[in-house]
Amino acid sequence: MTRLKLMLAAGAATTMLATGAASAATLGNRAALKDLPTYSGTVAHFTITPRGAIDGMILSNGTEILFPPYLSTEIAYAVKQGDQVTVRGLKAAGAPVIRGVTINDATTHQRVVDNGPPAGFGPHHHDRATRMMADGKVAQVLYDPGGRRNGVLLENGTVLHLPPPEFGNQKIAALLKPGATVAAVGAGTANALGKAVMVRAIGPSFDALTRLAPPHRPHRFQPRGPMAGPGSWHHAGWQPRPPQPAPAK
Repeated sequence: MTRLKLMLAAGAATTMLATGAASAATLGNRAALKDLPTYSGTVAHFTITPRGAIDGMILSNGTEILFPPYLSTEIAYAVKQGDQVTVRGLKAAGAPVIRGVTINDATTHQRVVDNGPPAGFGPHHHDRATRMMADGKVAQVLYDPGGRRNGVLLENGTVLHLPPPEFGNQKIAALLKPGATVAAVGAGTANALGKAVMVRAIGPSFDALTRLAPPHRPHRFQPRGPMAGPGSWHHAGWQPRPPQPAPAK
């Protein structure tokens, strides 16, 4: 492959990573799957969306692997916590997060490949988010496919999802550093794979919560199509208040 082709391929890969469009189907015309970088490790935690779908995993070395939630069922059958896995995918620049395209489990000998979302896939395929509370110590920061901070994993395995802009708020960001104790209230779900909360209020304790501003309607935090994990707030059930009618004169 010439240097120009390599540069074009790298640019295309970066674009797909930022848009969440990196799948076997989209990559097929740009690079063979075997040419994608590989990342190996032991599955320490699964991460789930506030609707209960698997959207990734954390390896024992802290590396975050993201997969779209439409692969949730396949991953649940193919991969177990504690298994050794090898993932092919694209790494975000400057962040320990990989947008996975394939995953091979050395224990179950199963393979999962992202070939794009099935027809008609949507939020109705997962559980309904309900009001939840969570607290604990922050284990690590989580990222979206483009490398933006958009949540944290607590030591007890709970995932807290927040809008990426909140990490620019010094008061909120201080609560999200590894080792910090945090309490949060929001909408989420809990199942055998873990617990996830879309945070609406957060603080050092339940007695000192700061309410977060909901995303604005034009943004909706859903720029990645089928990617409905951290960063896809509309899919998770957080919808802005509808506009209110003007008072009668």
